[in-house]
Amino acid sequence: MTGGATLWRAFPWDPAAAKGARFSPSFLPRSTGIGRFDLPADLSRQLYLGESGEHVVAELIHARRHRSISDRHLIRGGLRLSIVEVHLPERASESVVDLCTAPGLATVAARADRAASRHGDTTQPIARAAWDRGHAGLHWWSRFHGDWHTTVLFTERWSIDGHGEGPALRFGAPTPLTLDSPSVVEAARELGIELAAS
Repeated sequence: MTGGATLWRAFPWDPAAAKGARFSPSFLPRSTGIGRFDLPADLSRQLYLGESGEHVVAELIHARRHRSISDRHLIRGGLRLSIVEVHLPERASESVVDLCTAPGLATVAARADRAASRHGDTTQPIARAAWDRGHAGLHWWSRFHGDWHTTVLFTERWSIDGHGEGPALRFGAPTPLTLDSPSVVEAARELGIELAAS
């Protein structure tokens, strides 16, 4: 990736949550170890981001593929699902290796078919190679199709809410999701999900 970038995150939002706290835009959950590009927990947490609001919404509602959703599917644990912009500063995004390019794949000694695998034991070593080579994250196709892309940031190499010594990530104001939200409408269309009236 070159230049600055604006990416998106979707999450259950509590407007009363302090910065960095659970249900805030900048909250960093502990690594589960099951994500496609998760690192070992003792190295870094990851922040998975999309290039568009509809992509990150799709990540949350894809379990309803070819079915329908109502407003209750946009609530998690009593909190409204929301999307927020995450801004990467100029030049800092260059430290994110772009696996969509041949040079990027060569940097981590990976093949495209390996990066596209659905198995973590195949894709996680690619993330580890990017980490070991000093990268602050990686960029690759979405699980859905090549028109959407995922950026995975290794959060130990970024400054978030004033913590950390790397380039600073900036989080915008969250936008709560409803069935009328353009990102919900588009994500549902892409996944063949019907928007129910209730």
